[in-house]
Amino acid sequence: MHLGEAQRDMRRAHVNGGAGIFVSGLVWAIAGLVTLNVDIFAGMATLFFGGMAIHPLSVLIARRVYQRGKPRSPNPLEMLALQSTAFLIIGLVIAYLVSDTHQDWFFPIVLLTVGARYLVFQTIYGMRLYLVLGVILIAVAAFAIWLGITPAFVALTGGGIELLCAAIMLVPAKR
Repeated sequence: MHLGEAQRDMRRAHVNGGAGIFVSGLVWAIAGLVTLNVDIFAGMATLFFGGMAIHPLSVLIARRVYQRGKPRSPNPLEMLALQSTAFLIIGLVIAYLVSDTHQDWFFPIVLLTVGARYLVFQTIYGMRLYLVLGVILIAVAAFAIWLGITPAFVALTGGGIELLCAAIMLVPAKR
């Protein structure tokens, strides 16, 4: 399977990746609301446990709502997507360790990690929108650390950006 064919197959099966961005955006927004209304530790737990549900829920949405099937086997880009999950695990560990002394940095560090992973998704899906999304999330996270922006605002902003991007990807896919 050539790269272009593998990318088309991934776009077809995963609705351009929009279902995953949608679920991720919801998780980030909920984590931001929990942080705002409860505390940062509850928000951190919400992001952690909600993050574990992103892939299964996005596959469910792709299959049930958009009537998409699995990617054709063997699609090497599926393995690249799975391997890039290591970025998220490493980022979460770093964010958790740093949060012991700088708890306001937890969400920005995780957002940096998510943005970096989206840079890889540009190759997986063959869509430049992932490059734009990744750079925007990285910039938001960097400014949040630099300017000391509140954790809830960082989570809500990251979630809002992802939800907007998901709409750009999912609305045309429904036609």
